[in-house]
Amino acid sequence: MRTLVFLQEIGLHDTGAFGEEAAALGNLCKAEVPVAPAFVLPSAAYVEFLSTKQARHLLSLVSSSDLVEFRREIAGIPFPPRLAKEIEEFYRLLSGPRDTFVSIRAGNIEYQVGGSAELLSTIKKIWVEHLSSVQVRGGNLYKETLPILVQQETTADFFGSLFTSAEELPSSDLCLVEVNHPEGKERFVFEKSTGRGVRRTVSGLVGDQTDARDLSELSVWANKIEQVLNGAFMLDWCLYKGQFVFGGIKRVFLPRTPSSTLTVWAEVSGNIPDSITDVGGLVARDVQQAIKLAQRFSQQQVLFFLEPFNFDQLDSFREGKRKVGLKNLHLILPPVRTVDGMRELKRYLSGEKIQRGANLKFFFQAVYPSNVILLDQFLQVGVDGVVLNEEEMAKSLLGTKEKVEPDESLLWAVKETVRQCRTNKVEFLYRAGQPRDWLLLELLRLGVGGIIVPQHQYPQYVDSLREAEEKRLYVHG
Repeated sequence: MRTLVFLQEIGLHDTGAFGEEAAALGNLCKAEVPVAPAFVLPSAAYVEFLSTKQARHLLSLVSSSDLVEFRREIAGIPFPPRLAKEIEEFYRLLSGPRDTFVSIRAGNIEYQVGGSAELLSTIKKIWVEHLSSVQVRGGNLYKETLPILVQQETTADFFGSLFTSAEELPSSDLCLVEVNHPEGKERFVFEKSTGRGVRRTVSGLVGDQTDARDLSELSVWANKIEQVLNGAFMLDWCLYKGQFVFGGIKRVFLPRTPSSTLTVWAEVSGNIPDSITDVGGLVARDVQQAIKLAQRFSQQQVLFFLEPFNFDQLDSFREGKRKVGLKNLHLILPPVRTVDGMRELKRYLSGEKIQRGANLKFFFQAVYPSNVILLDQFLQVGVDGVVLNEEEMAKSLLGTKEKVEPDESLLWAVKETVRQCRTNKVEFLYRAGQPRDWLLLELLRLGVGGIIVPQHQYPQYVDSLREAEEKRLYVHG
């Protein structure tokens, strides 16, 4: 029985078993796009790891609330001998008689290792971390499988990224090629249909300038990749033995069409309204008010803003979720500065029997620049959405505790947050202060999905948003 496969044996129809990246690369291999050799451990390999008698026994004993014990016990599970032997055989077919470095990828996790022993230990490490994450949020350890891609490292001095299409490009007939340098980056825009170079820009320190003609072949591949995969993608590339070779691949989520608009959420702070219309959802900072809103407006999402260091309301929140059975009541987490702080917060909530699941969404609150810079890592801890706090983020970016007027630095934070939320497929809400026409235009341009506004300013925001939408359509029309 063989479990592992090489890329050329799978395609997009195998996404469920082998993962989106491996399935996409498999389709490219079949279309004769130059992809670095790789093999895949499918969901079945993960299940085999958990199906030994020792694994099943340990998983039945470990308490869901004791993460340290769980990690220690699960890390002691030995690799199934048959699976370990097959991985070593596939690695040898990939590397030849001498050990070579390979990239091991699963979701947004990536390691570089050399040798079969290190490969096996790293695969096991990835699965243990995944199991711990699933255990913390109360998921199904057997059903939430994690395929792993093992790809040969094609190291070279000339390498970078290819965006087959990009948000910043004005036309779908253009692609973007980045060339990496030790202290900087060159960025080239090409016409996909002709290979003609359109523009070159530089960030950081770049030595000798790259001739655009040396990169024009990538524009041809950009066109073919989009035809094969039917979408926009970002791929790692390098020039290996005189040929362009592609490695990792990620889907690029481009902005919504111009017809889309912001949904407006109302942050309720006064009396609860008797009726509401045309709102994306409701937000409250008082737990009893949040519960009443969720009961009265059962078809609306209601978010409860958990204040920092004010965990006294958790008992009421838990009672509202469990005893009253409010499936539309969700939680905006208090701000944290570090990824470890986020893990500790979720661990604390799990101990309080408040766990993320199908009927309870966790929204991460971005208020510090580090939240944006490390957002991908924060999201991997496990949340369903992000709320960017305009007032607090603007103050943090400008290094002050006083109320300030937002500037271009805030737009950077919004743009980066939108990009990461699209990549990780989570919701994004912008918590606004005073209505600002220029800022609403930017939020529309960036494709932000929702905006949280104070209850008393809701009518003003709706009018301002309507005007901003008309201006945007006029400009683009």
